[in-house]
Amino acid sequence: MQKPVPPGRSEPLPDAFARHVASSGVLDGAAAFVAACSGGSDSTALALLLSAEARRREVPIVLFHVDHQLRGVEGHRDARAAADLAASLGASFVFRSFPVRDLRETGESLESAARRLRYESLLALGRDLGPGTLLGTGHTLEDQAETVLLHLERRLGRSRGGIRPRREDGVVRPLLPFRRGELREWLRSEGVPWREDASNADERFARNRVRRQLLPGLEARWPGATVRLARAGEALTARLAGLDAAIDAALGESALPLEGPWPRRLFERLGREAAGRLLIRAAGGTGRPPGRAQVGRVLDRVAAGETSFRETFAGRRIAADRLTVRLTPPARLPA
Repeated sequence: MQKPVPPGRSEPLPDAFARHVASSGVLDGAAAFVAACSGGSDSTALALLLSAEARRREVPIVLFHVDHQLRGVEGHRDARAAADLAASLGASFVFRSFPVRDLRETGESLESAARRLRYESLLALGRDLGPGTLLGTGHTLEDQAETVLLHLERRLGRSRGGIRPRREDGVVRPLLPFRRGELREWLRSEGVPWREDASNADERFARNRVRRQLLPGLEARWPGATVRLARAGEALTARLAGLDAAIDAALGESALPLEGPWPRRLFERLGREAAGRLLIRAAGGTGRPPGRAQVGRVLDRVAAGETSFRETFAGRRIAADRLTVRLTPPARLPA
């Protein structure tokens, strides 16, 4: 029986996936794979495709599932489905469970807390498994487009870019070129079931609103908007990666830490766009990222040659003197 070819593609999905990972190098250097598996369609497709790639490369693969303790019996069924999938693939299975409601940090949304704990545990597993372990997540082309819209909604836009195909910490997203619909069609053709998380319909969560309302509305009004947004996210991510490389090279040559303090001449050397990116990275690494207006105001003051200034900046303070620019902790009133 001939393998089904997804709409818009000239080859079966497993062949398209193999060609993508070979040409992009997104999985190069892998000593082991971890597939984050919620039990949904995207992560189920990732597990199958990554498992085939692991066999081809003769490296081990682990399926990793997190129970956020938010969905009761349904959450237990998700875990069971992920474990059964691992067994069917001959893969190892690792399970973690966290009471997300109890582990939220002050001011943190439930959605953000779940994501933070999920990634913390995924990265910890990668460290346990050793160097060369790649940690796969099932982000698709739609996720890329949704992320662009979320960042625009939160006025983060150019400061964040889109979803990176491969991060320095070993997280990889090999499904980014693929549509959610074609993954589901392939799973159906293979007779592979997946779990539907009812919380994905809860539009109190920002991503669900974007997924269920905003993006379909844009697609209906401007067909192809999803693909164009995803491409914009990919292009901006590549642009930010180039800026980061220039920043890291300049810091390395001068033996300067990312967090500063920075000599004023560094801002001149980097130029406005890269200097703004430096401020965003430095401030965002320890708190919320600054907005465009904040960054622009600081750059204007530096460029104008103000010899001394101080202002609030992303929950902290930024200060300058005649020679340096530096981030400082927020001012505190005496008790």
